Amino acid sequence: MIGPKDLDPLAQEILRHTLDGDLAVAASFLDVVTEHGDGADLFGVCCAAAETARGALLTLFPDAGAAEGDRWQLPPGLADQLAADPHRLFAARFTTAYLNDDRVMALALFQATEAAGYRDRTESICALLAHVRGLTLRAEQGPATPDRPGGVPA
Repeated sequence: MIGPKDLDPLAQEILRHTLDGDLAVAASFLDVVTEHGDGADLFGVCCAAAETARGALLTLFPDAGAAEGDRWQLPPGLADQLAADPHRLFAARFTTAYLNDDRVMALALFQATEAAGYRDRTESICALLAHVRGLTLRAEQGPATPDRPGGVPA
C-alpha cells in the first residue's frame, strides 16, 4: 500500500497529465501506483478522478444539487449504449455513484472491475480518466445550454 500521504501527489500527477492530454506520462504514473500500491490505492485514484469530474459537472450544471434530494443519474439509454464497452460503462457508473456520495456502490463497482483482472481494471481506470478529461474539456466551454448539452443531472 502506498498510503494517502504518498498517493495524493501521484493521483494529482495522473490527473494533471490526463487533463493536459499527456496520456503516456499519466499512464506511467498510473503504472507506479499499480506496481507499488494495492487496490485501495487504485480506488483512491478513481475517487480523485471522480472528484475532478464533480468540479467539471458543477461547472456544466451550476444548479445541480440545489434542491434537497437531487441525485445524479445517467442520461436515459446511456447505459444501454455503453453496454458494449464495459470500461466506459464503469466510468459513467462509478462517476455517478461517487457524485451521489454512494461510496458503497462506487467501491462495489471498483471491486467488480478489479475482480475481472489486471487488464480489465487498468482499462476501466483509463476509461474513467478519459471520461473525466472529456467532461473537463466540455466544462471549459461553460455551462451546458440547450444548444450545448453536457450530461443530464436528475
